[in-house]
Amino acid sequence: MATRRTFMAKSAVAAAATLLAAGCARIPREAPPRKLRCLGWQVGLTYQSMASGGLDRDYLLRLLDEMAANRMNTLSLMMQSYGYFDPGHDGYAWPVRNPALIPYRDPNAINAQPDREFVRDIIEEAAARQIEIQLFLNWGIWNPDFVKEAYPEASLQMKDDGTPSGWLHCPDAPGAWQLGLDEAADLLTFYDHPNVTGYAFERVSYAGFSTCYCPYTRKAFHEATGIALDDAGDRQREAWKTEQMSRYLSEFSAHIRKLRPGITIGLHTQCRRGWGHDPARLGQCGIDYLLPHTIQFPTTQPQLYAMLDTLAPNPCVLHFCTRDRRPQNYKLWIKTPEIIDEVLGWVHDYPGSNLAGLLFFNEPATSPTNKEAVYQGIRRRFA
Repeated sequence: MATRRTFMAKSAVAAAATLLAAGCARIPREAPPRKLRCLGWQVGLTYQSMASGGLDRDYLLRLLDEMAANRMNTLSLMMQSYGYFDPGHDGYAWPVRNPALIPYRDPNAINAQPDREFVRDIIEEAAARQIEIQLFLNWGIWNPDFVKEAYPEASLQMKDDGTPSGWLHCPDAPGAWQLGLDEAADLLTFYDHPNVTGYAFERVSYAGFSTCYCPYTRKAFHEATGIALDDAGDRQREAWKTEQMSRYLSEFSAHIRKLRPGITIGLHTQCRRGWGHDPARLGQCGIDYLLPHTIQFPTTQPQLYAMLDTLAPNPCVLHFCTRDRRPQNYKLWIKTPEIIDEVLGWVHDYPGSNLAGLLFFNEPATSPTNKEAVYQGIRRRFA
């Protein structure tokens, strides 16, 4: 991804070029390729890697050559995994230096060993191929056993009956908020390279409409409104969530840009109800583009277009799932080459102006046949 100003300018030019003629008729297959700002893979360095040490340098070098041959310009590196979804990998996949984060360093990850770290070389090799690097973390999805050890003032998000919502932590809890700041700082300062042009993250949100009811959220809501969270109506809770998350996203974006001025910031969200993300306010919060889940689960063309329309005017780089291997505890829609081809046709034909790119996920969990469907789709429909 480019610098923030360059990204926004190029996205606007690309978006304007994609506007359809009046009537928004479906573009025929022989139509000219649709120009996108970003085309690339997101790679879990350890997540779903099927290797005890995660991916290695040779693997990523081969992938970079493959990407360059297929007109891709962005490699997103997911720098953590979580045992909840991948029992073989849990924790950070780089040599963290903050003492509070070291207990969550994945001891099995090759790249997490100070004397075996190789992603710095990959960043250089990517630059030589004109492929930009985005770094990615999943804010709040942390092993609670680790969090309790290093950040005692943290809390899992809770449903109204007091049960936790998986491994997702609550930003209202001071410990969880500090952990999110610390991990971003450690990662972005370790990989302080000009070819690291983007940082993206999932969440900084509530899990959904039925969360969060942890003690920290209850206290924050009462202090802001003067009433108990259980006594509030749905609209009041939703409005408060939006205010709360807009403030958090602004603070988090400012934190990232203090570390890396000019970097572009992407938010992985569909702005679903209950998350606290308002599409109309995200740009004001410092978010440059969105990375919405795309075909994680069965999706129709009208549903895809409705999602993109809802997220406007934010530029969207679709987080396009190509996997045909499920993680644990995740009812993923298994993709086929036919599904990938059909949905890429929908993307090509989308009549809106806020489509900025495609980031295919997760490369290590995508079969060779599905990968070839991705590359054929790029050659046929996108430049």
